[in-house]
Amino acid sequence: MKTLVFTMLTLVLISCGSASQADATSNPELNDWVNNRNFTVESNFAMPMATTAVNAVLNTGILGPGNTGAQISLIGNSNHLTIKGDSISANLPFFGERRMGGGYGTRDNGITIDGLMKNYSVETKRGMYIIRFSANDTQGNEAYDFVVNLSPGLSANMSVNSTQRTNMQYRGTVEAVQEPEADL
Repeated sequence: MKTLVFTMLTLVLISCGSASQADATSNPELNDWVNNRNFTVESNFAMPMATTAVNAVLNTGILGPGNTGAQISLIGNSNHLTIKGDSISANLPFFGERRMGGGYGTRDNGITIDGLMKNYSVETKRGMYIIRFSANDTQGNEAYDFVVNLSPGLSANMSVNSTQRTNMQYRGTVEAVQEPEADL
């Protein structure tokens, strides 16, 4: 019995020790991107807020196999959140409830932003970068608060809170902003 307890305790201590070695600042590329505010997040999955209405619609199978009300695959769907200096460009799909606002006949039902950020802050916590900022949509009618978590393995988790919609979360990857090639 003592051997079993000792083995279990050793495994717990080893697993805790290895988790503390991964630190956001251990990836020089990521450090450069965050310090220069020059990165793009592409999401592979969207996780809408679980409300009765959203779950009822999404669990009907309308989104295809493998998708549920808890997780929707975005693989193959163009989306991005790009930070470049003080500017933000975002085109993210939205699955959830709109609480107010939104006009009739609009084609853009996702989260679309092309402008300046406000209240940008960066901190390192639990081995990852935590980036917070605010921005308004392209029309200036809706305000968003973002929390973007970047890990040293270049994975990204993002939470988007809106003044008019339910909360959305996204999971994907981060990379440097790709500059367009100049025509010769």
